[in-house]
Amino acid sequence: MDLRDIVFGTILISSLPLILYRPWIGPLMWYWVGFFNPHQQAWGFFAGAQVALPVAIATLAATAYTQEKRWPPMTREMWLVFLQVILFTVITFGFAWLPDDAFGLWDQRMRIILMTVITVILIYGKQRVMALLAMITLSIAYFGFKGGPYTLSTGFGGMVLGPQGTFIGGNTDIGLALVMILPLTLILARQVYHGRFELPIRIPGFETWHRLIGLALYGGFWMTLISIIGTQSRGAWVALACTWPFIFWRLRFKWALVAAVVLAVGVIGVTVPDRVAHEWQTLVEYEDDGSAQGRFHAWDVAWNIGVEHPLTGAGFGAQRIDAELWRSYSSDGDGSPLAQHSIYFQTLAENGFLGLGLFLALLGFTLLTLNRLRRDAAQHPDTLWISEWSWALAIGLIGYCVAGAFLSLAYFDLMYAFIALAIILRREFEDVRVAVRYPSPTTATAPQQTPVGEVGYRPGTPPRALYRRPPA
Repeated sequence: MDLRDIVFGTILISSLPLILYRPWIGPLMWYWVGFFNPHQQAWGFFAGAQVALPVAIATLAATAYTQEKRWPPMTREMWLVFLQVILFTVITFGFAWLPDDAFGLWDQRMRIILMTVITVILIYGKQRVMALLAMITLSIAYFGFKGGPYTLSTGFGGMVLGPQGTFIGGNTDIGLALVMILPLTLILARQVYHGRFELPIRIPGFETWHRLIGLALYGGFWMTLISIIGTQSRGAWVALACTWPFIFWRLRFKWALVAAVVLAVGVIGVTVPDRVAHEWQTLVEYEDDGSAQGRFHAWDVAWNIGVEHPLTGAGFGAQRIDAELWRSYSSDGDGSPLAQHSIYFQTLAENGFLGLGLFLALLGFTLLTLNRLRRDAAQHPDTLWISEWSWALAIGLIGYCVAGAFLSLAYFDLMYAFIALAIILRREFEDVRVAVRYPSPTTATAPQQTPVGEVGYRPGTPPRALYRRPPA
């Protein structure tokens, strides 16, 4: 019997009664199973097991009877998620071109959205929110932690992959996930190192060794960055190029890093590995790349389907339609059924312009919410942690928007997890703001005096004077 099967199986089985006793553990286990995929990394009886189902059932059962829950706030993001559910259901059962395939995909995506809502219901309070953020971050960053050394050991010749048979199994898929999680890894390392990370349970030795653990997480951050390059995913590289300036600006020793790069390239003579150079060349000279041309054909078909069926599209599984029907929607009558390889064209082909509009609005409003939290929560020491995580989630979501332009992951679990976290962090910010009785930055310039015994401002201290950006 393989040791991995014993360890992972024990963790899963023992978590079920814990979920019933403490329902907030359910979302943590759900995302651990969904992102870390322990059943795909075992070699014995646990390999390929249906591990998500018992976790979901236990979580739903616990949610039904527990008093430790809060109904989701009806934010614009939540309303858009509910509108998506209605649209997906109407299209699947009334207008889908491939009803059987569409129903299977509808069922899969409804489970993702259901657990997103359950997460908002069960996760509240600073410690629980931090625990969920850490679980999501580490479940995916694990592949970056181990992929970095592998990439270096192969001279960037090996390809970093995710667990087979999962959403993040391919190099492009894991590349997208690592880009999204990279800024979260930085914030987790920073908060742990400076002793500002809190958990709802006490871990022996964590407070004593938090600086050492933080340094290890900083190392994992750099290994994840190397892993993104090692995925050899051109979409991930473009997303990294768009998000790295924001991450770079948050680093404390940024100019030392620049000096090291200049020294490595200009003095030592380090050059770009051949495999990386080749992939980058195909990205620049996309006219001669067969993969890129195939995507253009798929985007053309998706656009024409959307124009002809703007309110419904073709339903889930549009890439599986008959080859002759597919070519009838191609402007040049060429090509064969192929995944759209774009979250935008995928949504357009499957749900029409109406579905694309809801999707874009959901992404846009989530980014606006996170940016507002980043700005407003930075003005108070009790909400500084919300500001830091909001910044990380916003940068990760930007990475999703960029890399997703080349991938068919419009219903990615991690994207919906980011939306849930944005809603949760907004609720946490409002709770703290009311508790410490300081007005919104848009309506006042100075906080009210906090009664003795309450956590809040010192009387007469302006908000910005209390905020000091911690070192990287």
